[in-house]
Amino acid sequence: MNRRRLAWLTLVVLLAAIVACAPRALPDDRLAQAGAARSTAAAGPLGVPAPPSPALPPEAVRPAGTPDLVIIAFSGHCGLVCNTRDTWSYLDSASESTGGVAVLHGIEKAYEALGFENIETFSASSFVTAHYSEISGEVEPGYLQAQAYLDEVKRELIDGYVNPTRVVLVGHSHGTVWASLLAMNNIDVTFDAFVSLDAICWMWWAKHRQFIVETFVNGPWTIPFPLDQGDPCGTLAVPGQSRRANINDVVPANVIFGLEVRTSFRLVSFDPNVLADDDVNVRINGTDRNLWGVVARESHSNLGRYYNQSIGWVASMIQALGVPDHGEYPMETFVLPPPPEGFEYQSGEIVPPQHCSACHR
Repeated sequence: MNRRRLAWLTLVVLLAAIVACAPRALPDDRLAQAGAARSTAAAGPLGVPAPPSPALPPEAVRPAGTPDLVIIAFSGHCGLVCNTRDTWSYLDSASESTGGVAVLHGIEKAYEALGFENIETFSASSFVTAHYSEISGEVEPGYLQAQAYLDEVKRELIDGYVNPTRVVLVGHSHGTVWASLLAMNNIDVTFDAFVSLDAICWMWWAKHRQFIVETFVNGPWTIPFPLDQGDPCGTLAVPGQSRRANINDVVPANVIFGLEVRTSFRLVSFDPNVLADDDVNVRINGTDRNLWGVVARESHSNLGRYYNQSIGWVASMIQALGVPDHGEYPMETFVLPPPPEGFEYQSGEIVPPQHCSACHR
């Protein structure tokens, strides 16, 4: 067998394996029905000044010893060809063979340099809920557990305090989709930063749709936006963009700083995972305010495997930007994009203009 035939045979086997891993499709209307209610309280419409919050007494401080900062991180898929149920949370793991320093540990050290003394991390896998992973040999938390953790942080460490605990998001590869979902479905939380490491959306829906249906359609939890509309990849309309964007390339208004690391596609690489993020992040209103990014020298997998040069850039940026003042970045100052032709904004909602005199009574 010559080399060309061997290469084609290898490609066919790889594609067949990928297709075999894709879950069975189910009707989209069931997804929409599962999104009829929200699992978290909705904030006011973007662009509309929120009513002033009641002033908190200066003595309303968090209990001593509680976290000053929490970092919620989502690792990526377990590989190009693997069982999705075996995904595991590797961003907080490291060994001598991977450089000895975990990605999350490097980011945590950057925040310690800013004066945060008590930092807590929650490391989740790229899966909808808790599951046993054959790779790690442990029960791995998923999106639902991260949401429950954030709910607890809001209830116990944010609401009602003059010094609320701050929240940072980190995601690698497919994990950036889950991190984006968490941000977009908790707009009552201000995230100091979202660290996006080579955001990949390709095959995310194929890998996770079946489990999303099992959890949100056939289960008791409300499906997060925009999964009620189906595939979140290549479906978000952003002003100024010629094509629809992936959810993990769009930074919502409740994220203050967006830090992005993208790798380059490598035809020849020792890393079998040759995927790369080829889209620069953008705000949901089409701007790039407070967004920064670099192209990594590391491969896609190595970027999330251990502390490296690109994570060093992230740490340097965190220290250079400092601790943001939440009062300087209120969501009510977020600039709304122009309304679609034939529509206008009223009280933060897009409504068609009225043209008849009877409509203005």
